[in-house]
Amino acid sequence: MNKKKTNDVLIIGAGAIGGITAAILNRKGVDVTVVTRKGTHFDSIKRDGLRIEGYDEPFHFPIHSNFRNLKGSFKHVLVVVKNPSTEEVTKQLKKVITKDSLVYSLQNGFGNTEIMAKHIPRNQIVAGVIGWGATYLGNGKLRITSKTGDFVLGFEDGKNSNDSRLLEMKKILEHWKPTILTSNIIGFRWAKLIVNCILAPIGGLLGLTLGFMMKDKEIAPILGDMKSEAIQVADAHKIQLEKVDGLNIRNFFYKPKTSDGMFTKLSSSIISSIILKVGARRHGSIYPSLLTDLKRGKKTEIEFLSGYIEKKGKEVNLETPISTFLIKAITEIEKGKRKIGLENLLELKEIAKISREKIKEQENKL
Repeated sequence: MNKKKTNDVLIIGAGAIGGITAAILNRKGVDVTVVTRKGTHFDSIKRDGLRIEGYDEPFHFPIHSNFRNLKGSFKHVLVVVKNPSTEEVTKQLKKVITKDSLVYSLQNGFGNTEIMAKHIPRNQIVAGVIGWGATYLGNGKLRITSKTGDFVLGFEDGKNSNDSRLLEMKKILEHWKPTILTSNIIGFRWAKLIVNCILAPIGGLLGLTLGFMMKDKEIAPILGDMKSEAIQVADAHKIQLEKVDGLNIRNFFYKPKTSDGMFTKLSSSIISSIILKVGARRHGSIYPSLLTDLKRGKKTEIEFLSGYIEKKGKEVNLETPISTFLIKAITEIEKGKRKIGLENLLELKEIAKISREKIKEQENKL
């Protein structure tokens, strides 16, 4: 009887992050296979290859629209689908993994690894953070939106960051981007969660680019309020926040506290100003993927972003007015009960005022 073939890397999802990672790794000689949902994007890649802006030639790699076409098992499975698809995908993984395989969640927000753990042993699940950016341009076309950035990987229990399988994955991914193995993946994930919650839901609600929001005098302060709300929840849970792509999230839209010293206030304000200018220039024309999902009539990841902030706030008796409002507003857009646009700004500003007052009130409880 023939031994079942063990392949190296399976990537589930050929969107911006999954597609580009697969393309680059394959061109560098890595044994990589992709499974993605059947549709016009899949058809374009299957027929013509994947086109990445800035590269002359299209990228061709093994790609399938279902798990039935896969042969053998895989050492490493990178899950790069939107969170609402996590359950559907994870149920299929028993067909393509062994007891020694690792499954990596390279998804935004929180809640995805909990879904995976219903079908896969916890000790085979690795959480990840993507510190670089990319966007979908159309069927079979993607764009890399940041020159810097990395992959960050770790087990959520903080153990075994020197696992030989993780070291192997690090070596593979470094064909494309620097890769960090950490015992504090929770701190990295929370920092990325806060960045996503600052930009994605508000951009989706108002229909604006990331750069516009960072520069606008009315909207930028609201982004700062959202950051303060999320960080208050993280601090209440004693999360040690890590830097993502070199960014200290506490300096993003910095707002001084009464306890901050003069040096902290001055240096953090300067750093915050630089971050905003660089961010607005780098991401000026990029729309958040949550907005793209809304426009395409797809279910968004709001439950895994603002929904998680609200959930973790309730656990420590903290109110999160902006997060709670964004969950409601985005859900209404999904159901056709609210429109995307600046007509939502006035209501959002009023909620932000409530959030500022609530944060001050709750500081005394912490």
